[in-house]
Amino acid sequence: MADIEYLVPDPLVAEEFSVTLMTIWRWGWPPKIKIGTRNYRNRSKLEAFKDNVLRRALDERDLGGGEAA
Repeated sequence: MADIEYLVPDPLVAEEFSVTLMTIWRWGWPPKIKIGTRNYRNRSKLEAFKDNVLRRALDERDLGGGEAA
């Protein structure tokens, strides 16, 4: 992917993460970019957030005993 940064409107962020707009507001991260009356988030920061959540979940699973049934 090119080094071009693009913005994602909050309603699409909410849909992508299956949460409400209120949840995004409560998270407060990544910081919003306000244009007019609408809020946007940087795509690269959203991807970094998803990578971090996935990495933490995998680490917790590995540390949780890791025994197969």
